Amino acid sequence: MDQAFWHQRWQQNQIGFHAVEFNLHLQNHWPTLHIHKGAKVLVPLCGKSQDILWLMAQGYQVTGVELSPVAVQAFFAENRKVSS
Repeated sequence: MDQAFWHQRWQQNQIGFHAVEFNLHLQNHWPTLHIHKGAKVLVPLCGKSQDILWLMAQGYQVTGVELSPVAVQAFFAENRKVSS
């Protein structure tokens, strides 16, 4: 992974890969995993993924890990009321 590339993408807001909606595949297939509510879920390289919010709303303890501080700051700024 080229860290400089990803830092540059976030700094220049070139994030066409970012989905503004919840991932439908996650919603459709997550229940088939039979993970109990309250379980800890790791979302690596999460960016500012809305999927974190969806997982939290389902009752999971979510930890997102991200390389870019720009992405992390954007996630919390955009989701101030729901993330803690």
